[in-house]
Amino acid sequence: MRIRLSTPLSAPPQWVATQLQSTAVFRHITAPLIHFRPAPGHHWPAHWAPGDLMLQMWLLGMIPMGPQTVRISVEPCTQAGGWPTLRDNGEGVLMRRWDHRITLQPLPDGRTLYTDEIDVVARHLPWLMTPLSALFAQAFYRHRQRRWRHLAAQHAAHGTAPTAVQRIAAFDHLLAGFARLPDAPPPQRWRWLEAAHVLGQASLPLHWRAHTAMLRYAVALGDTREAAGQLLRLALVPWGHLLARLPLGNIGRSHVSAFQPMVPAAEVTVLIQQAVEDTATPPVRLDEWGA
Repeated sequence: MRIRLSTPLSAPPQWVATQLQSTAVFRHITAPLIHFRPAPGHHWPAHWAPGDLMLQMWLLGMIPMGPQTVRISVEPCTQAGGWPTLRDNGEGVLMRRWDHRITLQPLPDGRTLYTDEIDVVARHLPWLMTPLSALFAQAFYRHRQRRWRHLAAQHAAHGTAPTAVQRIAAFDHLLAGFARLPDAPPPQRWRWLEAAHVLGQASLPLHWRAHTAMLRYAVALGDTREAAGQLLRLALVPWGHLLARLPLGNIGRSHVSAFQPMVPAAEVTVLIQQAVEDTATPPVRLDEWGA
C-alpha cells in the first residue's frame, strides 16, 4: 500500500539535503513519536551512508516495536535540475517491506517541496495489518513533516540549524570516543565523559545520559565514591531542569560541587569543539550527493 505526502519547507533544497545526511536530524524529526536506537554493540554514525544499519524501534520511547533494518541508497534524479532521491528500502519484524523515498523539488520562491513516498507491506496477516500499517505511516510521516517545517522555519529565522540537533550529534560523538578507548588511562577517559556532560547539560535527556555513563564507568572502575556521587547527581538532574538551576560548565564529577558553575579545563573544551567540527555536515552539491 502506497502513501505519498508533500509539504513546502522554508529553506532551499541544498540546506534540506544537508540535513537529510545527519542521523541527529533524523532522530530529532522522528521524536517523540518513535525513538530509534542502534542494535546492541553499535553506535550512531554521524551521517547516513549507503548500506544497512540495524536499529531498534520504540513507540513513544517506551513500547518496543522490534528491530528494523534501514537500507540507505541514493537514486539519480529523473528530472533536469532536480535532486537525487534518498531511499530507505528497509524491513523489520513487523514489516515485510517499508520502502521510503524522499524527493526534493525547488520552488520558485526559494523554498523546497519535500515529499515522502512510502510503500508498506506487513509481514503478518497482511490483509489486515497492511492497511493498519498504512494508517500508522500516514500519522508518522505527517508528524515528521511537521517537525521538518519547524526545523526549516528556525533555519529561516536564524540562518543555522538548531543547536539542539548539532548538540545531539556531537554528544554521541563524545560518548563514541569514550567507548573507542577502553584501554586508555581513566583520567583520559573521564575527559570524554566530562566533555559530554558540559555539552549536553542544557538538555534533560543528554544530561541524564551523561550521568548514567559516568555511573557505569565509576562502577566498572570500582570507584564507590564516584558512583555514589553520580547517583546523587542523577537524583538532582530532573530538579535542576525543572527549576532551571543548571551550573553551566560544570563537569559533573563527584569531586566538584553539583551546584557550582565552572570554566571547563582546556582539554574538555578542545574535545567539545572537535566533536562539533567532526559532526558538522558540510553543504552538499548536486553532483556530490549520489557519489
